[in-house]
Amino acid sequence: MNKKMVKAAGLTALSAVVMMTGCSKINPNETLVTIKTEDGTKDTISLGYGNFAARYQQAMYDQYLLAYYGEDMWKSDMSGSGSTLQEDTKDGVLEDMESQYLAKVHADDYGVKLSKEQKNDIAEAAKKFISDNDKESLKAMGATEEYVKEYLEYRTYYTLVSKAAKEAADPDIKDEDCWMRSFSYVLFDTTGKTDADGNKTDLTDDEIAEMKTQAKELSTSEDFDAKVEELGLTTQNFSYLKGESEDESMDMSVIKEAEKLKEGEQSGVITVEGTGMYVIKLTADHDEDASQSKRESLQSEAFDKLMDEWKEAITWKVNDKVWEKVQFDSLFKAPETKEESTEETEDTTADGETEETSEETSDETTEETEAE
Repeated sequence: MNKKMVKAAGLTALSAVVMMTGCSKINPNETLVTIKTEDGTKDTISLGYGNFAARYQQAMYDQYLLAYYGEDMWKSDMSGSGSTLQEDTKDGVLEDMESQYLAKVHADDYGVKLSKEQKNDIAEAAKKFISDNDKESLKAMGATEEYVKEYLEYRTYYTLVSKAAKEAADPDIKDEDCWMRSFSYVLFDTTGKTDADGNKTDLTDDEIAEMKTQAKELSTSEDFDAKVEELGLTTQNFSYLKGESEDESMDMSVIKEAEKLKEGEQSGVITVEGTGMYVIKLTADHDEDASQSKRESLQSEAFDKLMDEWKEAITWKVNDKVWEKVQFDSLFKAPETKEESTEETEDTTADGETEETSEETSDETTEETEAE
């Protein structure tokens, strides 16, 4: 990882202003995870580090999601899985911690080692994080310079090792495994129309007849794109693996017709029961961008499979009772920018404070007092 990447990782923290709603106390020296590696080596991860990793993740979510979902979002079942957003987030943090730990353990397999410059950059980024955040926010996150440094090191190792592992898997990926063809299409949806309120109604016989006429005109036109514009239609793009026999996103009857086309050719009207009518134009027999994306996807799949093998080879035991002590009992928000501060000043009365501002200040003071 170069210097720019390391510094970017540190700068994502940003200063935060904490709104205290509670304050759980933990012993940072407690053991959160007990590990036995493949060679029999025993290791541990502290609650202090795990708490910081979780609270930092929460802080980043808070800055972007609180305005949309409100202060009760962490107690809500946002995914419909029966678990709260806090539980889902903490589960994700544990998964990331295990993957990052394993990447560091297997760094030697790929000749990955942090240079002195990279270590210095990480140390600088950790110091900057501490200086950028106020003491109250750091306390709420359980952040120390050592934890931040360790966190950035794990992330750096994961980035470097995953990159190296994907490159190592690339020679096994054949060109035909990622040969993507692309087409643009117009879908004449005959299942109904939806109004601004989301209500769907059936189409009339006349409306369906008009769609059939337009579909026929488009399929027989000499210039697909010009006819689309003339009829006021909208095209969409789709890419698929050459010769594929199944697809989760597009009906196979459409793809089978695409397989018959040469680059630049267009299809007849393709009727898909329960959906409508398609007219397509093959825009690329070999879409290089889509093919590269497919290759990268296959590389990622290979790394995911490797990571699963690494996980199976170790014992990773989480102390659930200790992990339960990590609670998102304080909320974080981004600091006010200079522009926001100026706007608030302009909104105040001649006395220097509006009634609304006074009430908000009073509420915040009360919250902080209760927290203390």
